Amino acid sequence: MSHLKERKEKNCLNCGETVTGRFCHQCGQENVEVKESFGHLIMHFIEDLTHFDGKLWKTLKLLLFKPAKLTQLYMDGQRANYIHPIRMYLFISAIFFFFIFSGERPAPPVAQLPVTSKDIQKNTKQLNENGLSIKLGKDTMQYKTIGAYDTAQIKLPAAKKDNWFESALIKKSIELNNKYNNDVFKIGEAIIKQFEHYFSRMLYISLPLFALFLWVLYRRNKNHYFVDHLIFSIHIYCAFFIILFAVKLVNLFTESIESLLHQPPYTIAAYIVPILMFYYLYKALRNHFNQSRFKTVLKFIVLNFLTAILMAGLMLVFILLSLFNL
Repeated sequence: MSHLKERKEKNCLNCGETVTGRFCHQCGQENVEVKESFGHLIMHFIEDLTHFDGKLWKTLKLLLFKPAKLTQLYMDGQRANYIHPIRMYLFISAIFFFFIFSGERPAPPVAQLPVTSKDIQKNTKQLNENGLSIKLGKDTMQYKTIGAYDTAQIKLPAAKKDNWFESALIKKSIELNNKYNNDVFKIGEAIIKQFEHYFSRMLYISLPLFALFLWVLYRRNKNHYFVDHLIFSIHIYCAFFIILFAVKLVNLFTESIESLLHQPPYTIAAYIVPILMFYYLYKALRNHFNQSRFKTVLKFIVLNFLTAILMAGLMLVFILLSLFNL
């Protein structure tokens, strides 16, 4: 409750209902004077921030250390003390995507091949001169322009012509080679940068599909509707975001002592993080659906298999979108 003076008028300024007491029974707005001093404005901001902060830590503690407990409380109607799942997902994912993609990318790795400097100069010169190399049957033809490719396609018999997808991909390759001067690393960087803009959309799309997999696997359980599976999925995604975000922070702090670890921090995390995430998902499934270990492990394997296929398919689609939108 704020410290502002209560209005003498009893009509709610938000919804127009007659107010009995300090709060409107219809919309919950406090019936106080609309003119605020700077001090009141700052105090209101601090109260809201503290209230949100208290809910946030309580929600995160339950989310991370008691898998599926937050979902169960939400389904049981205990929602006032915790952040709404969708609001939490938007908040956590926004922070996650901002920090994950805000760091500097490492330079592209250079393959250690037993070649001399003359070989490198020769291969580089040949790549820059030839442009994109496309193999059609037994003949290897190089196209520097889209017009040259179209002309060559017209001369081929119908059985040997590229289909629409191959044609579009080759034309885009020629365009990118001309745009980036046949620099493979620059093309790769551009695709990755474009893909980052789509990454959050890819996860948004995968979320309801992940919930659909759960609904199929647990469809015999009549106590859980699709919306319940969606809430469960949101909590799983939020937990995974936090785990990956924590790894990012650890990596930032340990970069300075990388020589003491004898290997990059991400190399160590590459072994620990998947185990941690798989264990979290297993515990969440076990706690939420209360099935035997055998059934939980079996459905856990099937769920991860389906999710892997889903993410691979979405990854391919969005990489192609990134490529064609350059």
